[in-house]
Amino acid sequence: MWDFLQFRGPWDLIQAAAWLVSIALLGWMVWDAVRVSQQFSEDVLTSSEEGVDELAMQQDNGRS
Repeated sequence: MWDFLQFRGPWDLIQAAAWLVSIALLGWMVWDAVRVSQQFSEDVLTSSEEGVDELAMQQDNGRS
């Protein structure tokens, strides 16, 4: 039942480390997606205008 906890060589350790790294990356991607969706509106996130940085223009207008 607990065969997955038995390490039979260095490749098993490498495989376990790879799984841990992939789980950590998945968690970080989900956390970042939630954080970004809370910081920016859906209009900004789905904007497809190229060459125009709306956020920079809004910040520049606020400083003038």
